[in-house]
Amino acid sequence: MKKYLVDSRCSVDPYARNKVWATHTNDLNPNTAAEHHMDALEFLSMLIKDGVRADLIIIDPPYSPRQMKECYDGIGIKMKQTDALRGAMMAKRNTLIAQLLLKDGVVLHFGWNTNGVGKKHNFRIEEIMLVAHGSDHNDTICMAERKL
Repeated sequence: MKKYLVDSRCSVDPYARNKVWATHTNDLNPNTAAEHHMDALEFLSMLIKDGVRADLIIIDPPYSPRQMKECYDGIGIKMKQTDALRGAMMAKRNTLIAQLLLKDGVVLHFGWNTNGVGKKHNFRIEEIMLVAHGSDHNDTICMAERKL
């Protein structure tokens, strides 16, 4: 993470929680240190509308519908069934990321897969790292993808 942040001039983190490394931070939970507290898609759309162009985007959302429900419940929002349908949301998010990120920019993904933004949006995988948490916890897959 730090090796990409050090070279970044404008970075975006739509799921920042209390991390303030990025230039533009967001988290749905208003009790976090993030600058904005919006839905991630609305946040990315707002940045595009405001003319922001990033060279680094950090994507570290809740990894499963259960984790999403915990996040929503933690701030008193009722999770809708459509919120758990991650495929449609990820497709919209990837389109917004492709619009927001400059050519040669990097997206850092954290999760349980390497789906990323993908070839459809002219991205290529640059680096993958697996973090084993031990015991029976799922590993975290960390991936850097570059926009061509």
